[in-house]
Amino acid sequence: MYDIIFIGDDTLQWKKLKDRVAIAKRAKSLEAAKKMSLTRMFWVVWAGLDVNKDFDFSYKCEVWDEQYIHVFKNDDEYNGITLFPKTVDISNIDIENRVYKNVKYWDIVASNTSVPGPYDIVFISYNETNADQNYAALIERFPMSKRIHGVKGIHQAHIAAATECFTDMFWIVDGDAQIVDDFDFSYIAPDHQRDHVHVWRSQNPVNNLIYGYGGVKLFPRNLTLQMDISKPDMTTSISDKFKVMPEISNITSFNSDPFSTWRSAFRECAKLSSKVIDRQNEDETAQRLTTWCTVGEQALYGTYAIAGAKAGAAYGARNKDNLDALGKINNFDWLKEQFDATNI
Repeated sequence: MYDIIFIGDDTLQWKKLKDRVAIAKRAKSLEAAKKMSLTRMFWVVWAGLDVNKDFDFSYKCEVWDEQYIHVFKNDDEYNGITLFPKTVDISNIDIENRVYKNVKYWDIVASNTSVPGPYDIVFISYNETNADQNYAALIERFPMSKRIHGVKGIHQAHIAAATECFTDMFWIVDGDAQIVDDFDFSYIAPDHQRDHVHVWRSQNPVNNLIYGYGGVKLFPRNLTLQMDISKPDMTTSISDKFKVMPEISNITSFNSDPFSTWRSAFRECAKLSSKVIDRQNEDETAQRLTTWCTVGEQALYGTYAIAGAKAGAAYGARNKDNLDALGKINNFDWLKEQFDATNI
Protein backbone atom coordinates (compact mmCIF):
# COMPACT_ATOMS: atom_id res chain seq x y z
CA MET A 1 0.00 0.00 0.00
CA TYR A 2 1.16 3.51 -0.77
CA ASP A 3 1.69 5.96 2.09
CA ILE A 4 -1.46 7.89 3.02
CA ILE A 5 -0.75 11.43 4.19
CA PHE A 6 -3.25 13.95 5.52
CA ILE A 7 -2.42 17.61 4.82
CA GLY A 8 -3.99 20.60 6.50
CA ASP A 9 -5.99 22.01 9.34
CA ASP A 10 -9.00 19.77 9.92
CA THR A 11 -8.34 17.84 13.11
CA LEU A 12 -11.72 16.07 13.08
CA GLN A 13 -11.18 14.65 9.57
CA TRP A 14 -7.62 13.69 10.48
CA LYS A 15 -8.90 11.74 13.48
CA LYS A 16 -11.53 10.02 11.32
CA LEU A 17 -8.90 9.06 8.75
CA LYS A 18 -6.51 7.84 11.45
CA ASP A 19 -9.26 5.72 13.01
CA ARG A 20 -9.88 4.13 9.63
CA VAL A 21 -6.26 3.80 8.47
CA ALA A 22 -3.95 3.52 11.46
CA ILE A 23 -0.79 3.89 9.35
CA ALA A 24 -1.87 7.26 7.94
CA LYS A 25 0.55 10.13 8.51
CA ARG A 26 0.06 13.88 8.84
CA ALA A 27 2.01 16.72 7.24
CA LYS A 28 1.69 20.50 7.04
CA SER A 29 2.48 20.83 3.32
CA LEU A 30 2.80 18.85 0.12
CA GLU A 31 6.54 19.32 0.20
CA ALA A 32 6.68 17.86 3.72
CA ALA A 33 4.45 14.98 2.63
CA LYS A 34 6.76 14.16 -0.26
CA LYS A 35 9.75 14.03 2.08
CA MET A 36 7.79 11.95 4.58
CA SER A 37 6.68 9.33 2.06
CA LEU A 38 8.70 6.14 1.74
CA THR A 39 6.71 4.62 -1.14
CA ARG A 40 6.96 5.15 -4.91
CA MET A 41 3.65 7.01 -4.85
CA PHE A 42 1.70 8.54 -1.97
CA TRP A 43 -1.90 9.41 -1.31
CA VAL A 44 -2.79 12.92 -0.16
CA VAL A 45 -6.03 13.54 1.70
CA TRP A 46 -6.53 17.29 1.90
CA ALA A 47 -8.12 19.02 4.87
CA GLY A 48 -11.80 19.64 4.24
CA LEU A 49 -12.37 16.24 2.64
CA ASP A 50 -14.59 13.66 4.26
CA VAL A 51 -13.36 10.36 2.80
CA ASN A 52 -16.11 8.08 1.56
CA LYS A 53 -16.32 4.86 3.53
CA ASP A 54 -16.08 2.66 0.45
CA PHE A 55 -13.04 4.38 -1.07
CA ASP A 56 -10.22 1.86 -1.53
CA PHE A 57 -6.71 3.08 -0.70
CA SER A 58 -5.25 -0.28 -1.78
CA TYR A 59 -5.22 0.68 -5.46
CA LYS A 60 -1.81 0.19 -7.06
CA CYS A 61 -0.68 1.73 -10.33
CA GLU A 62 0.96 -0.12 -13.16
CA VAL A 63 4.58 0.99 -13.55
CA TRP A 64 3.82 2.94 -16.73
CA ASP A 65 1.03 4.79 -14.85
CA GLU A 66 3.29 6.05 -12.05
CA GLN A 67 4.30 9.11 -14.05
CA TYR A 68 0.86 10.68 -13.59
CA ILE A 69 -0.80 12.58 -10.79
CA HIS A 70 -4.07 10.75 -10.15
CA VAL A 71 -6.96 12.96 -9.02
CA PHE A 72 -10.28 11.69 -7.68
CA LYS A 73 -13.54 13.58 -7.37
CA ASN A 74 -14.61 15.50 -4.29
CA ASP A 75 -18.37 15.90 -4.66
CA ASP A 76 -18.62 16.80 -8.38
CA GLU A 77 -15.22 18.46 -8.76
CA TYR A 78 -11.85 16.97 -9.67
CA ASN A 79 -10.04 18.43 -6.65
CA GLY A 80 -10.22 15.65 -4.11
CA ILE A 81 -7.99 12.84 -2.89
CA THR A 82 -4.82 12.73 -4.98
CA LEU A 83 -2.21 10.08 -5.67
CA PHE A 84 1.19 11.65 -6.31
CA PRO A 85 4.31 10.05 -7.74
CA LYS A 86 7.29 10.41 -5.44
CA THR A 87 9.08 12.15 -8.33
CA VAL A 88 6.51 14.95 -8.54
CA ASP A 89 7.93 18.45 -9.10
CA ILE A 90 6.08 20.46 -6.46
CA SER A 91 7.32 23.78 -7.85
CA ASN A 92 5.15 23.24 -10.92
CA ILE A 93 1.95 22.76 -8.93
CA ASP A 94 -0.65 25.38 -8.04
CA ILE A 95 -1.34 23.82 -4.67
CA GLU A 96 -3.93 26.35 -3.52
CA ASN A 97 -6.18 25.66 -6.51
CA ARG A 98 -5.02 22.05 -6.97
CA VAL A 99 -4.03 22.55 -10.58
CA TYR A 100 -1.57 19.96 -11.87
CA LYS A 101 0.28 19.02 -15.02
CA ASN A 102 0.56 15.48 -16.30
CA VAL A 103 -2.63 14.50 -14.55
CA LYS A 104 -5.07 11.62 -14.80
CA TYR A 105 -8.65 12.19 -13.61
CA TRP A 106 -10.76 9.40 -12.13
CA ASP A 107 -14.54 9.62 -12.37
CA ILE A 108 -14.87 8.25 -8.86
CA VAL A 109 -16.28 10.30 -5.98
CA ALA A 110 -13.75 9.52 -3.27
CA SER A 111 -14.77 12.23 -0.82
CA ASN A 112 -17.23 14.94 0.03
CA THR A 113 -16.65 18.39 1.44
CA SER A 114 -16.61 18.22 5.22
CA VAL A 115 -17.95 20.72 7.68
CA PRO A 116 -15.22 22.48 9.73
CA GLY A 117 -13.91 20.35 12.57
CA PRO A 118 -12.69 21.38 16.03
CA TYR A 119 -9.55 23.44 16.44
CA ASP A 120 -6.39 22.25 18.15
CA ILE A 121 -6.19 23.05 21.88
CA VAL A 122 -2.85 24.02 23.44
CA PHE A 123 -2.20 24.36 27.17
CA ILE A 124 0.68 26.76 27.90
CA SER A 125 2.47 26.53 31.24
CA TYR A 126 5.67 27.86 32.70
CA ASN A 127 6.07 27.34 36.44
CA GLU A 128 2.52 27.66 37.76
CA THR A 129 2.09 25.60 40.91
CA ASN A 130 -1.25 24.20 39.75
CA ALA A 131 -0.38 23.67 36.07
CA ASP A 132 -0.07 19.87 36.17
CA GLN A 133 -3.40 19.59 37.97
CA ASN A 134 -5.11 21.92 35.52
CA TYR A 135 -3.67 20.10 32.49
CA ALA A 136 -4.76 16.73 33.86
CA ALA A 137 -8.30 18.07 34.21
CA LEU A 138 -8.18 19.45 30.66
CA ILE A 139 -7.05 16.26 28.95
CA GLU A 140 -9.54 14.20 30.93
CA ARG A 141 -12.29 16.09 29.10
CA PHE A 142 -10.39 16.90 25.89
CA PRO A 143 -7.76 14.16 25.34
CA MET A 144 -6.38 15.65 22.10
CA SER A 145 -5.07 18.75 23.92
CA LYS A 146 -1.38 19.51 23.51
CA ARG A 147 0.97 21.17 26.01
CA ILE A 148 3.77 23.71 25.69
CA HIS A 149 5.79 23.96 28.89
CA GLY A 150 8.76 26.01 30.03
CA VAL A 151 9.21 28.28 27.00
CA LYS A 152 10.59 31.63 28.17
CA GLY A 153 8.67 34.67 26.99
CA ILE A 154 4.92 35.01 26.50
CA HIS A 155 5.21 35.72 22.77
CA GLN A 156 7.69 32.90 22.22
CA ALA A 157 5.48 30.41 24.06
CA HIS A 158 2.50 31.24 21.86
CA ILE A 159 4.60 31.00 18.70
CA ALA A 160 5.76 27.58 19.89
CA ALA A 161 2.12 26.62 20.43
CA ALA A 162 1.16 27.71 16.92
CA THR A 163 4.02 25.67 15.49
CA GLU A 164 2.57 22.52 17.07
CA CYS A 165 -0.89 23.06 15.55
CA PHE A 166 -2.39 21.96 12.25
CA THR A 167 -5.70 23.85 12.34
CA ASP A 168 -6.01 27.34 10.87
CA MET A 169 -7.08 28.61 14.28
CA PHE A 170 -6.14 27.20 17.66
CA TRP A 171 -7.23 27.46 21.28
CA ILE A 172 -4.92 28.66 24.06
CA VAL A 173 -5.51 27.66 27.67
CA ASP A 174 -3.25 29.28 30.26
CA GLY A 175 -1.46 27.18 32.87
CA ASP A 176 -3.55 28.60 35.72
CA ALA A 177 -6.91 28.14 33.96
CA GLN A 178 -9.58 25.87 35.40
CA ILE A 179 -12.08 25.26 32.59
CA VAL A 180 -15.70 25.56 33.70
CA ASP A 181 -17.97 22.57 33.19
CA ASP A 182 -20.13 24.02 30.39
CA PHE A 183 -17.30 25.23 28.15
CA ASP A 184 -16.58 22.72 25.38
CA PHE A 185 -14.29 24.30 22.70
CA SER A 186 -16.91 23.60 20.02
CA TYR A 187 -17.03 27.15 18.64
CA ILE A 188 -16.18 27.50 14.92
CA ALA A 189 -15.31 30.99 13.71
CA PRO A 190 -17.20 32.27 10.65
CA ASP A 191 -15.08 32.59 7.53
CA HIS A 192 -14.90 36.39 7.75
CA GLN A 193 -13.56 36.23 11.33
CA ARG A 194 -10.76 33.71 10.91
CA ASP A 195 -8.24 36.55 11.18
CA HIS A 196 -9.73 37.73 14.50
CA VAL A 197 -8.41 37.12 17.99
CA HIS A 198 -11.32 35.75 20.05
CA VAL A 199 -11.19 36.12 23.83
CA TRP A 200 -13.58 34.50 26.27
CA ARG A 201 -14.21 35.83 29.75
CA SER A 202 -12.83 34.35 32.95
CA GLN A 203 -13.57 34.79 36.63
CA ASN A 204 -10.91 36.21 38.92
CA PRO A 205 -10.95 34.22 42.20
CA VAL A 206 -9.39 37.05 44.24
CA ASN A 207 -11.46 40.12 43.35
CA ASN A 208 -14.32 38.48 41.37
CA LEU A 209 -13.76 40.59 38.25
CA ILE A 210 -15.13 38.92 35.12
CA TYR A 211 -13.56 39.91 31.80
CA GLY A 212 -10.98 38.69 29.29
CA TYR A 213 -8.04 38.56 31.70
CA GLY A 214 -6.83 34.95 31.85
CA GLY A 215 -9.63 33.73 29.62
CA VAL A 216 -9.46 31.05 26.94
CA LYS A 217 -8.41 32.49 23.58
CA LEU A 218 -8.80 31.47 19.96
CA PHE A 219 -5.97 32.66 17.70
CA PRO A 220 -5.40 32.58 13.93
CA ARG A 221 -2.40 30.31 13.48
CA ASN A 222 -0.52 32.08 10.69
CA LEU A 223 -0.87 35.52 12.26
CA THR A 224 0.40 34.12 15.56
CA LEU A 225 3.51 32.77 13.85
CA GLN A 226 4.12 36.26 12.43
CA MET A 227 3.24 38.28 15.54
CA ASP A 228 5.05 41.47 16.55
CA ILE A 229 7.02 40.35 19.61
CA SER A 230 7.94 43.95 20.53
CA LYS A 231 4.45 44.76 21.84
CA PRO A 232 3.98 44.28 25.60
CA ASP A 233 0.44 42.93 25.23
CA MET A 234 0.73 39.64 23.39
CA THR A 235 -2.94 39.26 22.48
CA THR A 236 -3.18 42.54 20.58
CA SER A 237 0.17 41.95 18.85
CA ILE A 238 -1.34 39.18 16.72
CA SER A 239 -4.19 40.95 14.95
CA ASP A 240 -5.91 44.34 14.90
CA LYS A 241 -9.22 42.47 14.76
CA PHE A 242 -10.54 41.48 18.15
CA LYS A 243 -13.75 39.76 19.24
CA VAL A 244 -14.90 39.63 22.85
CA MET A 245 -16.92 36.49 23.56
CA PRO A 246 -19.66 36.72 26.22
CA GLU A 247 -19.34 33.28 27.83
CA ILE A 248 -17.17 32.51 30.86
CA SER A 249 -14.58 29.91 29.88
CA ASN A 250 -12.66 29.39 33.10
CA ILE A 251 -11.58 30.47 36.54
CA THR A 252 -8.12 32.01 36.24
CA SER A 253 -6.60 30.54 39.39
CA PHE A 254 -3.43 32.65 39.32
CA ASN A 255 -3.34 32.80 43.13
CA SER A 256 -1.61 29.45 43.55
CA ASP A 257 1.47 30.77 45.39
CA PRO A 258 2.81 34.19 46.47
CA PHE A 259 5.02 34.89 43.45
CA SER A 260 2.53 33.69 40.80
CA THR A 261 -0.16 35.82 42.41
CA TRP A 262 2.00 38.95 42.61
CA ARG A 263 3.39 38.47 39.09
CA SER A 264 -0.02 38.05 37.48
CA ALA A 265 -1.45 41.12 39.18
CA PHE A 266 1.65 43.18 38.36
CA ARG A 267 1.57 42.30 34.65
CA GLU A 268 -2.14 42.92 34.19
CA CYS A 269 -2.17 46.24 36.03
CA ALA A 270 0.95 47.46 34.26
CA LYS A 271 -0.87 46.88 30.97
CA LEU A 272 -4.05 48.51 32.21
CA SER A 273 -2.38 51.62 33.60
CA SER A 274 -0.04 52.13 30.63
CA LYS A 275 -2.99 51.64 28.25
CA VAL A 276 -0.97 49.44 25.89
CA ILE A 277 -4.01 47.22 25.27
CA ASP A 278 -5.59 48.40 22.04
CA ARG A 279 -9.21 49.59 22.09
CA GLN A 280 -9.41 49.91 25.88
CA ASN A 281 -12.48 51.58 27.34
CA GLU A 282 -10.95 54.14 29.69
CA ASP A 283 -13.75 54.14 32.27
CA GLU A 284 -13.83 50.35 32.32
CA THR A 285 -10.04 50.20 32.63
CA ALA A 286 -10.05 52.65 35.55
CA GLN A 287 -12.70 50.61 37.37
CA ARG A 288 -10.74 47.39 36.87
CA LEU A 289 -7.53 48.99 38.12
CA THR A 290 -9.27 50.21 41.25
CA THR A 291 -10.72 46.76 41.92
CA TRP A 292 -7.36 45.03 41.38
CA CYS A 293 -5.67 47.43 43.81
CA THR A 294 -8.27 47.36 46.58
CA VAL A 295 -10.41 44.21 46.58
CA GLY A 296 -9.66 40.67 47.71
CA GLU A 297 -7.29 40.95 50.64
CA GLN A 298 -9.06 38.10 52.45
CA ALA A 299 -8.78 35.73 49.46
CA LEU A 300 -6.00 33.16 49.17
CA TYR A 301 -2.78 35.19 48.63
CA GLY A 302 -4.98 38.27 48.29
CA THR A 303 -2.34 40.46 49.96
CA TYR A 304 0.12 39.53 47.22
CA ALA A 305 -2.46 40.22 44.51
CA ILE A 306 -3.13 43.73 45.81
CA ALA A 307 0.57 44.46 46.30
CA GLY A 308 1.39 43.26 42.79
CA ALA A 309 -1.49 45.25 41.33
CA LYS A 310 -0.36 48.47 43.01
CA ALA A 311 3.26 47.95 41.96
CA GLY A 312 2.24 47.10 38.39
CA ALA A 313 -0.11 50.06 38.13
CA ALA A 314 2.65 52.41 39.26
CA TYR A 315 5.18 50.84 36.90
CA GLY A 316 2.82 51.05 33.93
CA ALA A 317 1.92 54.67 34.58
CA ARG A 318 5.59 55.58 35.01
CA ASN A 319 6.63 53.87 31.77
CA LYS A 320 3.57 54.37 29.56
CA ASP A 321 5.71 55.84 26.77
CA ASN A 322 8.63 53.43 27.20
CA LEU A 323 8.02 50.20 25.25
CA ASP A 324 11.38 48.75 26.27
CA ALA A 325 10.50 49.12 29.95
CA LEU A 326 6.99 47.76 29.41
CA GLY A 327 8.41 44.78 27.54
CA LYS A 328 10.04 43.65 30.79
CA ILE A 329 6.67 42.61 32.18
CA ASN A 330 6.91 39.54 29.93
CA ASN A 331 10.30 38.57 31.38
CA PHE A 332 9.59 36.24 34.28
CA ASP A 333 13.17 36.35 35.56
CA TRP A 334 12.96 40.15 35.80
CA LEU A 335 9.59 39.89 37.51
CA LYS A 336 11.06 37.49 40.08
CA GLU A 337 13.77 40.04 40.86
CA GLN A 338 11.13 42.72 41.40
CA PHE A 339 9.13 40.40 43.63
CA ASP A 340 12.16 39.43 45.71
CA ALA A 341 12.91 43.12 46.26
CA THR A 342 9.50 43.78 47.81
CA ASN A 343 8.63 43.60 51.50
CA ILE A 344 5.14 42.21 51.56
